[in-house]
Amino acid sequence: MKKHFTTINVVDFEYEVDDGDLPRVLCMVAYVLDKNLRHIRAIKLWRGEFGKTPPFDIGPDALFVAYSAWAELTCFMVLGWTFPVHVYDLHTAYLAASNILLPHEPDEPRKRPRKRLPDACRAYGIEGWERIDKEAISKDIGEGRWQKYGREYVLEYCEEDVKASTKLLHKQLRGLSRFPAADVPRVLHWSNYGAKSVAQIQARGMPIDMPLWNLVQGNKPAVIRYLLRELDPSYGSDNPIYTPDGKFSYERFEGWLASIGVTAWPRLESGRLDLSGDAFKLMYFIPGIEELHALRDSLSVIVRAKLPIGHDGRNRPSLFPFCTATGRNAHAKSLYNAHAGMRSFLVFPPDKIGVYLDWRTQEIGIAAALSGDEALKAAYRGGDVYHALALISGMTDDCDAKHSAPAPTRSRSTISRCKPTVLRCFASPRGDCVRLASFPAC
Repeated sequence: MKKHFTTINVVDFEYEVDDGDLPRVLCMVAYVLDKNLRHIRAIKLWRGEFGKTPPFDIGPDALFVAYSAWAELTCFMVLGWTFPVHVYDLHTAYLAASNILLPHEPDEPRKRPRKRLPDACRAYGIEGWERIDKEAISKDIGEGRWQKYGREYVLEYCEEDVKASTKLLHKQLRGLSRFPAADVPRVLHWSNYGAKSVAQIQARGMPIDMPLWNLVQGNKPAVIRYLLRELDPSYGSDNPIYTPDGKFSYERFEGWLASIGVTAWPRLESGRLDLSGDAFKLMYFIPGIEELHALRDSLSVIVRAKLPIGHDGRNRPSLFPFCTATGRNAHAKSLYNAHAGMRSFLVFPPDKIGVYLDWRTQEIGIAAALSGDEALKAAYRGGDVYHALALISGMTDDCDAKHSAPAPTRSRSTISRCKPTVLRCFASPRGDCVRLASFPAC
């Protein structure tokens, strides 16, 4: 790092934010360090003091450092500032070092370790925040109750995060017995595209069809009744899985499985049924399970109505880049966490189009690259690893994957045939929902 950057800026913002809206920047503290990571000066700015450009170098010879840098770069966008050329995200570096599956006792439930700034600092032996309730203060500031602390206290609180972040940077570059020294080139690569892309996603948000969303919420009981009638395989029985208001019952689900003769279902280490999406997909061969999975995902959006939608009608979910144990985004409160049919709440302006892109069999591509397995590389490059496996296994002798693919079969369920792309609810004069239709894109 010392050979590449003449200035290092360690930065933290505090801001107010309403659910689904963009941050309203309150203050910023930055520590400017020299190429040897020695402190040069501190910069403190309060609302109304921000200029048109950052008060520190963001050019090719400077490094921008922050914890969860996407939040800071979202503030950059709100302020109209240009992004720094180089970004080092302390959070990303910590995840790269700590995202491993540690040994555990099989009879004890595993708890997901938290990865906040204080958690990272404690992991590296850095003390701080002992005399304050950091979570409570952060919540108060975010919800606009910072006045009870005052300007100077909030600036001190912000600076405490910058001090800790600076210490964490030193520790990450040196490494510990528990954590190796940060792989700086990779962390810079991940930070640059991760923080900048997430900040732009947050700034733009995902456009929601607000008339449709409000119509469904206004007719929620009727919508729930329709979905239960169409998708709940236990609907009309003596012990339905769902209550009339759309609440799932674990006990009734377990009882329903037994009543239809299902004797095996994936279970957690605690012994309880596994209700994850992967568990449901594994059991799709059981009639009604695929529909029930779609119902659970859909009702989680409609019933809870916790989708963070800003005053501009844009959904801004928490994306948490690299936060899963496998390095995926741990996004929450997003339409992409729900059944594909729920994405019909997304709507784009008439002069825009929305494209949903995803990596195809990315895990196999990663495995091929890391293992150096030439056969696996060839299968991945061929575009259909499943067909390649069929060739190797002798299940087909057709070298053309397109020709050897089996003809599609039609299922009794629209959801099984194709993904619904439009969801519409038409309200009757008496306030009931007379039609809730899925128009499939087959």
